[in-house]
Formats: sequence, C-alpha cells, structure tokens
Amino acid sequence: MDNEVFRSVNAMPGMCAAQVDARGVVVTASQQLYRRLGCHPDDLRGRYFLDVVRRAGLRGETIIVMVAPEPVNQPEATGTRTKKMLTKMDSRILEGVAAGVSTAKLAIMVDLSRGGVEYHVTSLLRKLSAPNRTSLVSKAYAEGILEAGTWPPKVAAEFVK
Repeated sequence: MDNEVFRSVNAMPGMCAAQVDARGVVVTASQQLYRRLGCHPDDLRGRYFLDVVRRAGLRGETIIVMVAPEPVNQPEATGTRTKKMLTKMDSRILEGVAAGVSTAKLAIMVDLSRGGVEYHVTSLLRKLSAPNRTSLVSKAYAEGILEAGTWPPKVAAEFVK
C-alpha cells in the first residue's frame, strides 16, 4: 500500500477514507471517518470494515477504502495469532460459548440482548475463521487463546485488549 496515496486522500477536507488489510480489517482511517462514526481510532482499528459500516448505518455515503497488498498482522500459522485481538466482551462471550452456555443464558450473564450475543459470536467466528461454534472453541484452544486445563474455560490475558 502506498501510504503517500492514503495520506493525500486522507488530507482532503471532508473525505472519509479507511485503509484495510486483505481480510477487510481496518488498519487506519481518516479523522473525518472517526468523527462521522463517533468513535475513537482505537475503537475502529482491528474491526471488520463492513461490520462497522453496517452498524453505523452509512448507506448511501461515499467512503474510499484502500486495501493493503499484504496482510497486516496476519497470523502465519496456528499458535502465532496476533495478541490483544479480543475485547473484554468478546472474551466473556468466548468463555461462555466454550463452557456450552446457551445464547439466552449468556445474554443474561453479560447483560446483552440475544442479538448482541450473536453479534459477538459472529465477530469471533470471523476473527478465528471458524465456520461454527464448535470449530471456534477448538481453534481458540489450538491457538492458545483459551487456557488449557482450566474449568470454566478462561481466555488468556495476553489476548484481551
């Protein structure tokens, strides 16, 4: 990615721009986009761009998206996943899924709606490239995100932002 191009687009007044990696995860974005979304840069970085746009309801607005040619912070192999990839809420949801807690009970435990829990589960499925909850838990253990030998399941602290 030519950072000069991104900086020049970013410098245009009123221009909403985002740079994403090959997976569609936000690497950086313009101040205008942060302001439009009403969030801090740290809230946007590391999130899937399409999830952000859908949640913010930015239909019909023009946003320039630049895709980096090489994956940024892409894990090279199992066990080498980027640290600090989960929010506190994501870690609580993952621990509940790993313990076999139902969506309804998990929603009560974390003070979210069932839809909110499903949103976080879907986000976790994408982050770990898992097709279903069983694979999600399996990959989380394989990559050291969930600590082995503990019950109830516990997310390793180094994976939580």
